[in-house]
Amino acid sequence: MKDLLITHTDLDGISPIVLLNLTEKKFEYKSIEINEVEETFNELFEKNLSLYENIYITDLTIPESIYVKLKELNNVKVFDHHETHLYANAYSFATVKVKEFGHLTCGTELFYNYLKSLYPKLDTPLIKEYVDLVRQIDTWDFTDLTLAKQLGSLPLIYGKKEFIKLLSKRLKKNKDHFELTAFEKRYLKIKNEDETNFIENKEKQMVTYLIEGRKCGVVFASNCNKSELGNVLSNHHPELDLIIIIDTTKAISYRTSRDDVRVNDFASLFGGGGHQKASGSSFNDNDRDSIVKNYYKNAKRLEDDKN
Repeated sequence: MKDLLITHTDLDGISPIVLLNLTEKKFEYKSIEINEVEETFNELFEKNLSLYENIYITDLTIPESIYVKLKELNNVKVFDHHETHLYANAYSFATVKVKEFGHLTCGTELFYNYLKSLYPKLDTPLIKEYVDLVRQIDTWDFTDLTLAKQLGSLPLIYGKKEFIKLLSKRLKKNKDHFELTAFEKRYLKIKNEDETNFIENKEKQMVTYLIEGRKCGVVFASNCNKSELGNVLSNHHPELDLIIIIDTTKAISYRTSRDDVRVNDFASLFGGGGHQKASGSSFNDNDRDSIVKNYYKNAKRLEDDKN
């Protein structure tokens, strides 16, 4: 029997796919956005999930309505690190921790610790270092800032599928340290210059608003390192409580560098959640429709005529 992995789309979400590849166990995976969680699980519940030996859920906050159905299965394990998801620990098959071994943790690290107990061959210096680099970039808790940031950029260079393929192959090598190729180093040097220019332009475009009593800097951006953009803008503007990054193709991100602000509380006001300094909420078709109709006052969706 094969396994099923349901996970997020960012580095912390796709790294569990890489780890399962290293076990050589047959499995399927679904890499989804936060706003696709309920739809994805409702579709899965219509199938015979007992066909899978294990169903792993990583780096995703699951609504309690989904847990009501998940608890009826006996082959599910959840690994997540979002503070707003701690209620899931009431279920025996869920492991949700914000910290592990005295540091901020991530879905990849929690899943890795579990997999090592099943596949001891995964306990190598190279894989262990890779997992910690993923943790650093996802939690913004750096011990090696440069290498972690570089790793975080690789999925943008190769695309998700090619990144998974390349990293699965690279982590099978018998090496003590994780290294980038000469090509990746050259490419990222150029990309870093472009990113600096991008952030400078976004800072010029940023507009400040008072939202729910919080001073917010709002920018529109897509296909970028949102943690890097949000962290730089927050550091440059300590007078602001948080930075809101609106990606109309995916979701809304909330970032802050201040210790006295909890952006997960702010995000929860809009149906989102996450970490104290990095959170998000969904941006769906209805939101896009509202923008179009607000800008083009007489706009009407053609689909409305078919109903």
